[in-house]
Amino acid sequence: MIVMRIFGGLGNQMFQYAAGRALADRLGVELLLDLREFETYRLHAYGLDSLRVRARHASVSDLRPWPEQRRRFARLVTKVGLSSARDLYIEPAFTYDERWPHLGDGTHLNGYFQSERYFGQSRDRLREELIPVEPLAGENAKIASMASECESVAIHVRRGDYVSNAKTLSLHGVCSPAYYQRAIASLRERRRDVRFFVFSNDMDWSRENLHLGEDAVFVEGNEQAPQVDIHLMSKCRHHVIANSSFSWWGAWLGRHQDQCVIAPTPWFDSPKLCDRDLLPERWVRLDKH
Repeated sequence: MIVMRIFGGLGNQMFQYAAGRALADRLGVELLLDLREFETYRLHAYGLDSLRVRARHASVSDLRPWPEQRRRFARLVTKVGLSSARDLYIEPAFTYDERWPHLGDGTHLNGYFQSERYFGQSRDRLREELIPVEPLAGENAKIASMASECESVAIHVRRGDYVSNAKTLSLHGVCSPAYYQRAIASLRERRRDVRFFVFSNDMDWSRENLHLGEDAVFVEGNEQAPQVDIHLMSKCRHHVIANSSFSWWGAWLGRHQDQCVIAPTPWFDSPKLCDRDLLPERWVRLDKH
């Protein structure tokens, strides 16, 4: 079995699931999800049960103890190329770990795993699993239909805690209006008759700063169903994403062969984090400032 520790928002949870799913499938073993983090974590709720994932919730008997001192020790020794325990793996850095393919059955995993290098070979399977359990209905079904019938571009604007929380802002930074204007102009040059579909946790800012024209669609009403917005973004042909795992998934799950994805760089404002492996090489990068 492979046991993946799940934490963070839905985008982070999807990265963790995808990496665990790909590793478990390669080894031909069961994937278990360690959900202990959500016993005390209040910032985000567990969200993978809203998607068609194939994994069992780990029981107490399946899990290893994770005292904070042990996690710190495991992270430290992993960074210097050693192993704290045969079956315990702590992601040593934000970049892809070349030792990943050598992990074996029985490994307990803890990390973000934010690179398609961990699971790109399982893309077709993940496209069938990382979709909502409940089919689209009502206005969401109409939006999906519209997106499939035109040269649709999903634009994601992430603000919220990226702006209001000083620590989060210093880590991530935000994409400027200039970034979005350059990305919009680039899409208009690359594709004719594009139509924009906007997803955001700050629609007032988006309406004031994007200048998209009268036929733009501002997708609202899914605040309690983030999996629906990710799914709707994936229905669009092209994408302008924020420095957010949320819109990363909306773009990565897209199925159109001529897809153009424009992504911000640097992904992080903090110099302590390297985004070298986070964006697929096929995606277009534009300065986010």
